[in-house]
Amino acid sequence: MKLSDMITLILGIASIVTACGTIFLSYRCNKLVQGQVEMQIRERITNARTRYENFVIAHDDKLNQKTKDPIIEFVYESIKEEFLNAYDEACQKYLDEKVDKYRFKKSYFAEIQSIVKNETFRTKYDSQSTPYKATVKVYNEWFDLEK
Repeated sequence: MKLSDMITLILGIASIVTACGTIFLSYRCNKLVQGQVEMQIRERITNARTRYENFVIAHDDKLNQKTKDPIIEFVYESIKEEFLNAYDEACQKYLDEKVDKYRFKKSYFAEIQSIVKNETFRTKYDSQSTPYKATVKVYNEWFDLEK
């Protein structure tokens, strides 16, 4: 074997090793980014849920009055929308495969079912013109066996 053939072989092997290393690092980096996205999703949902629950607890008497305070009602609807948007954006990331689908389903299975079936939110999910299409799509994927 000539020296030039030996050098070509060594360079070819080095290129293959480098390519494999790049693929491995890219995979690890992608998993790291997925993990960060999953943490951001959980944080956003937790913050939105906390704001929603705290507001309901603090203003429960005013929310249940027959004549409602329009400012309290407006803020309540705004906080509720923020809460539902947090889940919808999480479901968008699930559908776009920006998160680990198995882990996402394991983490949010009961929560998605709970909010879609909750009487407080039912009107938000029942109509064809729902703004929460990603949440409805994920719910149907997981729970509606006929779709």
